[in-house]
Formats: sequence, structure tokens, C-alpha cells
Amino acid sequence: MNLVIPLIIPFITPILDGIARKVRAKIQDRIGPPVLQTWYDFISLFGMESIDASGSLTFRLAPYLAFGSAMAMLFLLPYGDSSPFGFKGDLIAFIYFFALFSAVVVLSGMSVESSYTMAGASREITLSLVFKPAFAVVVALFALKSGSLSIEEITHSLHLAPSVIGAYALLIYITYVEAGFIPYDIAEAETEILGGVLSEYSGRALAVFLWAFQIKRFAMIWLLSSMIVLPFVGGVKALIAQFLTALTIFILMVVYESMNARHRLDIAVRKGIKALAAGCILLILAFFGW
Repeated sequence: MNLVIPLIIPFITPILDGIARKVRAKIQDRIGPPVLQTWYDFISLFGMESIDASGSLTFRLAPYLAFGSAMAMLFLLPYGDSSPFGFKGDLIAFIYFFALFSAVVVLSGMSVESSYTMAGASREITLSLVFKPAFAVVVALFALKSGSLSIEEITHSLHLAPSVIGAYALLIYITYVEAGFIPYDIAEAETEILGGVLSEYSGRALAVFLWAFQIKRFAMIWLLSSMIVLPFVGGVKALIAQFLTALTIFILMVVYESMNARHRLDIAVRKGIKALAAGCILLILAFFGW
């Protein structure tokens, strides 16, 4: 059962994106597209030929490497009481695929001689330099408090403490950032740099890349929901609670996104540095048992 769920999730993420579009439209007093519009878009794109704007192998492989990284993140997460491919140290593997996704995004942008893709890649690097370490510090705190590098064991053995509560708050913030919601969609920024690293992609390759972004977003939100639910709930109820919590978090983030404008890069970096500093302080508190 746990092996089937990560295979089903990729087919749900475009529906969630359609729900997000409906929520944004409702907030902005519009009718909005149908909930299945993202699937209609994907089906249309999959029927189109991809134009190779670079002639580079990196450009051609990047969407599929990103998709594979996002799927690997899904398979390392717990669904209910266990994860499909959970093992000792899978937290390190999760961080690896999490970082690999961003690395692929950067390389795809730098493989094309376009000012838009280069700008997107540059912004992705800058954000990664502050938010990826912040995420690593937060998960290191969870690992320290639980005494394990297994995501499954961490989620089942966390106990509330001042440092853990602070880590939860930071994880919520970092999840929002890494999910690419406004105001942190700076690397894509369609109205400024025409989609950034995605601006030269088309057809099937574009569909795969967009799909990968949606899967990665869901993986981050599912990790957060697992951290919230699994320390307190087990069995089949845990899986149901995980899904309902993830859906609630997703909708709340969409609502918050609809009320914000995009940050300048320097503002986002300053906030990321503050998050990293806060994470380091919390890690020190956790080390001393608080």
C-alpha cells in the first residue's frame, strides 16, 4: 500500500494546482479555470514537440532529472506508519535529492544562452545558498532531538520542547519558500523574467518540468504534515490525518500567497539569513537539551 501511494500522488498534484487556481480566482473575485485545467494543459503540452533551444544534453535531460529527484523525495517519506523505501539515514538521502532538484534547475538555466534563463538560474543559486542550509539545520535539530537519521523514526519519536517548537515554525516557513509560492517564486517570476529557467522549454519537456515542480512542492508539504501528525497519531488514522493536514497546509499557503506580492531578491536573502541564524540558535538550544 505504501508503495502505491507515491505512485498515485503525481497524478493528484495537477488537481491540487487546479484547486489552487480556483482559490486564487475566488479571492480575486474571478470565476477561474476548471479544477482539471492543469491536467488539460499538461495533456496539450505532452502532445507537442519539445524544441531544443540549446543543443545541450543538460538542457534535454534536466526535466527528467528534476522529475526523478522529486519522485525520489516522495518515496523517502512516510505514509502512515512506514515509508516505502525507508532506511537508516534516509534523511540524508532526502536532503541530497532536495538539493539535486535545485542543482538541476540551475544547470538547465545555465545551459541556454538566454538572459532570462541565466537570471532565473542566478536567483535560484542565491536563494539556495541561504534556504538550503536553513533547511539542513532544521532537520539536523529534529535528528538530534530524536537520535535518528531516519525520517520515519524521527516523525514517530519527536517530543515537544522549546527548540522543537521553534524548529516547527522554521520548517513551516522554509516549506513555504521551497514550495515556490509568492513572494518566493523569484527564480521563475513570469512577469519579470518570463518564467526564468523554464522560459526556453516547450512541449513535453516543459510539461515534465512543471510536473516535477508540483511534485517537489507536495513532497515538502507532505514532510511538514508528517512531522506534525505522526508524533501523535498512528495506524490508518495517521495516513488520513497526513493527507487532511497536507491539504489544509496547501490551501492556507495558497490563500497567503494570494495576498502577497513578489519579494525583491535582496529582501528574500535577508529573510533567509535570519531564518538560518534562528535555526543555528535553536540547534544550540537543542544540543543543551532545551
